[in-house]
Amino acid sequence: MKLTKIKDDNLNDQKIDAIVYSDISDNQKNSEYALVFGNQMLWKQRVNKAYEAYQNGRIKKMVFTGGINGVSNQDNSLLSEASKMKALALSLGVKEQDILIEDASNNTFENIENAMKLLPNDIKHISIITSEFHLKRCYAILKKNYPNILVTLLSSKDGFSDKENWFLSDNSWNSGRSLATYEAHLLIKYAKENKIYDLEINEYDKLN
Repeated sequence: MKLTKIKDDNLNDQKIDAIVYSDISDNQKNSEYALVFGNQMLWKQRVNKAYEAYQNGRIKKMVFTGGINGVSNQDNSLLSEASKMKALALSLGVKEQDILIEDASNNTFENIENAMKLLPNDIKHISIITSEFHLKRCYAILKKNYPNILVTLLSSKDGFSDKENWFLSDNSWNSGRSLATYEAHLLIKYAKENKIYDLEINEYDKLN
């Protein structure tokens, strides 16, 4: 079922799981560049995943993206997400020439729009690194705006918002359940507003 066909007023755990977490597997392809998405709460896990991919030859260069005014900045940090991520990556051993930063954006749409300006115009393949609950939104934005670019999905685990554990928490702020639930509604909303690619949610059909 397409995202635009899903009603968002009766989403149970199975439906949320299908919308957010289905079809986000790694295609095992390597790319030169990876976009690493900022989040004031989860940036360390995402950098660690980028470093792992870098060490294993999955990526050669990384673009850290994120400003200071994103919704996750509950502590009003004056350091941009991108600058924090770069500092950690350098401390882990990533070469400075292999890091690009984009620190003006404050949401995923801006992350992608601004980061893509830093990459070669003829780029054919890119990896994206972010938390599992966030992968599909990033992919759907890229697929709508850059339909000819192959995208590899690399997920960072955090132990509470992953496919295997998001439903174990209550719905308090920034819990795994709240993040997944919010993301499911957002994917439906953005698809209906034609802001993202209208993805087919194959797992959803099995629930009806």
